[in-house]
Amino acid sequence: MPLISAGVRSALRELRHELSIQRYHKASIKNARRFRGRSDLKLHLGCGSRYKAGWINIDLQQDADLQLDVREDLPFEAGTVSIIYSEHFLEHLEYPAEVVHLLRESLRVLEPGGIFSVGVPDAEEVLLQYAQGKLPALLQEWSRDKNLQWFPRWVWTTPIHLVNFFFRQGREHKYAYDFETLARVLKEAGFVDIGRRDFNPDLDSEDRRDGTLYVDARKE
Repeated sequence: MPLISAGVRSALRELRHELSIQRYHKASIKNARRFRGRSDLKLHLGCGSRYKAGWINIDLQQDADLQLDVREDLPFEAGTVSIIYSEHFLEHLEYPAEVVHLLRESLRVLEPGGIFSVGVPDAEEVLLQYAQGKLPALLQEWSRDKNLQWFPRWVWTTPIHLVNFFFRQGREHKYAYDFETLARVLKEAGFVDIGRRDFNPDLDSEDRRDGTLYVDARKE
C-alpha cells in the first residue's frame, strides 16, 4: 500500500501549483509599477498565446506581459483602464467568489464609460443541441475539425461525453454561462448597458467564432 494516497498526491500537486502562481504573481505586481501614472490602458485577461499588440496581456504563461493571479486585486489604479477583454477565460474561475471579485476589481480600474468585453463558451447552445438530438451528427463533424484535435478521443464517443467535456474540460472549467446568467452576474457587479454582441474579427479569435457567447458591458 502506498505511503501517500492518490488524493493526498493530488492535493500536493495542487499546492505546488498554487505556490508557483503566488511566486509569479508577486513578481508581476512589482513589474506592474511601470504602468503607474498611465491611463487608457487595455487589459487582455487570460490571453494564453493569443497576444494583442498595444494591450497588457495577462496570463500565467511566461511570455505574458504580466503573470498575474486575477483572483487577487488587480495592480492598477482606479479609473485608468479603457477596456478589459477576455475570451474563453471567465469559465475557468469559480463562481461566485472568484468571478465576483474579478468583476468588482474590473469595475474599479475601468474609467467611466470603460468597456468589459467577454467571450465564454455558449452553454445554452450546447444544451439545446443535446435536447434536440443534434449532437450525434455534430460529433462526427466536430471530430474532424482541426481546431478541435486537442480534445481527448473519448469526447467524440457519446453526446453526454461531449457535454461533460464542454462544461468541465477536465478540471479546468469551473462554471457555465448562458446570456441570461452572464448578464445578471455583470449587472449585480455594477455594470450597465449589458448586451450580446456579434463576433468581431478585429478583436475575437476566428477559431472561436462558433460556439462562443460574446457580451459587452459598460462602467457607468
